[in-house]
Amino acid sequence: MLTYSTIVTAGDFGPHVSKLVLALPEELREGMVDGRAFNVFATRTVRATGEVLLRQERGAQKALPSVGYVEAVRAYPCTPDGTPTYAGSHVVLELPECRLTKTIEGGVLGSRCLDNRYRVTLVEALCGAEAPLVGLVWDEKAGETCPEATGWHEARTTAGELALGYGYFEPDFAALDAPGRTLLGEPCDPVLGADKKVPLVLWLHGAGEGEGDAPGEVERAYLGNRVTALSQPQLQARLGGAAYVLVPQSPTVWMDTGTERLGTSNQSVYTASLKALVDEFVAAHPRVDADRIIVGGLSNGGFMTCRLLADYPGFFSCGLACCAPWFVESETPEELATLAKTPIWFVHAKGDELVPLERTALPLYHELVAAGGEAHFTLFDHVEDLTGVHKEPDGRNLRTFNHGVWIHVYNDQCDRDLDGSTVQVDGRPVTCWEWAGAQVRTER
Repeated sequence: MLTYSTIVTAGDFGPHVSKLVLALPEELREGMVDGRAFNVFATRTVRATGEVLLRQERGAQKALPSVGYVEAVRAYPCTPDGTPTYAGSHVVLELPECRLTKTIEGGVLGSRCLDNRYRVTLVEALCGAEAPLVGLVWDEKAGETCPEATGWHEARTTAGELALGYGYFEPDFAALDAPGRTLLGEPCDPVLGADKKVPLVLWLHGAGEGEGDAPGEVERAYLGNRVTALSQPQLQARLGGAAYVLVPQSPTVWMDTGTERLGTSNQSVYTASLKALVDEFVAAHPRVDADRIIVGGLSNGGFMTCRLLADYPGFFSCGLACCAPWFVESETPEELATLAKTPIWFVHAKGDELVPLERTALPLYHELVAAGGEAHFTLFDHVEDLTGVHKEPDGRNLRTFNHGVWIHVYNDQCDRDLDGSTVQVDGRPVTCWEWAGAQVRTER
């Protein structure tokens, strides 16, 4: 029985198995491996139950088992961890990003972690050292890695009124403090220094990544919508070179008031527990700069960003609220006054299918500006892939639903204010993450 391992990529449209690493009975060289020689059959099961996922695809009459064949788009020899090499006793099969490679399944109101299993059959002969290789079968999964999740950990707290599970990223200070390293190609000698403190980003997920009916899947809070982008070198550099990232998971949804879960009251039962978690985390991690605690989030988490800023003025250095359902008809003059005390950057798209722009972020932005607060607003006409990776059949950038504006936030593509001007810090144009990294609280 031959084994394989999977490599997961955290993409804009969710995490997916991007590579299978097959253990070979002998070493093969570059040019001896062809992806067409491998037959790949996928089976997706629900992690919580072990049952095969039933999914109703668009246009289908009923839900069907999520199984089927996946075509390898490329193959090459590699080391056991998947690194390409001229000759090796392992081979990588690169897989396309498609339904059968997705590892988290769901929508804006709920999701589940999946176990993706594969049966790989060698259907065409490959030239071996002594005899052609053919008919081999790989059907035992030996492990799974996600490079973007390096440095991430999971824990649970009971510090507040309600217990919360959370994921968090901790920078590699041993490497960052060492002289002679480089950051994105720029010399940094050293980038931090042993006594240098760094920002903390409190990031709040949307309704689909809460605990819900799948407890014990904290990774959905930070992998489901690629929060891991905040731990990658580009955004860490935007935040000043290094930053902690704290991602709590709501037991339900952040908009839960105890009597309703997706209403317009702007209230939540989780506010005090989130504040207690942040206090506990800062106390346990002395390299957090308490004057640079950034709060942000998407959708439900965008609402909770506003809620925390209203409840704890002078605690956070700034806020970053994406497609936030904070309803201005329900806010009080006192809430508006406290919101105006902390700089905030809104991101939204026209035609948002779930959060009406005209009742939420747009009038709130104008209210904050009128109240003398620092507020910025990046408004997209629609949401599409601006990276050039995903395309429509006619070659245009792939468009997705207009609520999914966090895609642009994670790709650091927000740098314009509502009037089209650039947002600047010290006379220099910045993106939303550069702006956030430069903010320091001025009120205690």
